[in-house]
Amino acid sequence: MNEELYLVAYKDIEQKEIDEALWLKAMSHAGGDKTKAKWAYIELRVDQLLRDPSLRHSANKKVRKPTHQSGAYMMWFSILLFFTIISAAVVVDVEEMTLVFSNGLYVLDAWSLIFVLPASIFFGISATSWRTYLRCWTYTFGSAKRVTIIDARAVARCLNVMGLVSLKMGVIGTLLIVIFMFHDLDNWKIKVTMAVITLFYGVVFKLIAYVVEQRVLNHYVH
Repeated sequence: MNEELYLVAYKDIEQKEIDEALWLKAMSHAGGDKTKAKWAYIELRVDQLLRDPSLRHSANKKVRKPTHQSGAYMMWFSILLFFTIISAAVVVDVEEMTLVFSNGLYVLDAWSLIFVLPASIFFGISATSWRTYLRCWTYTFGSAKRVTIIDARAVARCLNVMGLVSLKMGVIGTLLIVIFMFHDLDNWKIKVTMAVITLFYGVVFKLIAYVVEQRVLNHYVH
């Protein structure tokens, strides 16, 4: 418990949410040395939290330890169910009530995937950081041991950016293919198919990113 309070006090300084009266007392103890005052403030802040239950209860909300992974399991089950439904819609011939697995090839296109996915990932990283991107995996799988609200919000922001970029890249890819198609009508059916698949990938990745983002916000922030 005390270790968490030290983390809370440190985060107060890092996020500039400092108790001014306590900071002045720390500066006084440190003889005006700001570096020493930071460590004095941490000690004073921890002591304050230990003595005041209401402050301690409020501070506990800043650092959360996930205690179970059921939410993560449910989220990934939902995503798996989503892909199962899409797969069924692709390979099931409703009129004949038969499975046509070759139909699955119609929604596979490496160019579309490369166009949408890498840009989404790197925009997410550039908007936050590599560390935040990697946390997208540990947080959503429920394997993070200690999560601060500020870190969880950064992960949610990274997921949000990746989702938006994937959708926009899908739209851009579709528009580019349509433009090229108008200048060269040869193989127009193939080009229209690629345009639709690119947009399809963008929408799918946006939906997945949205679900994961909400998982992070609901489990770690709200």
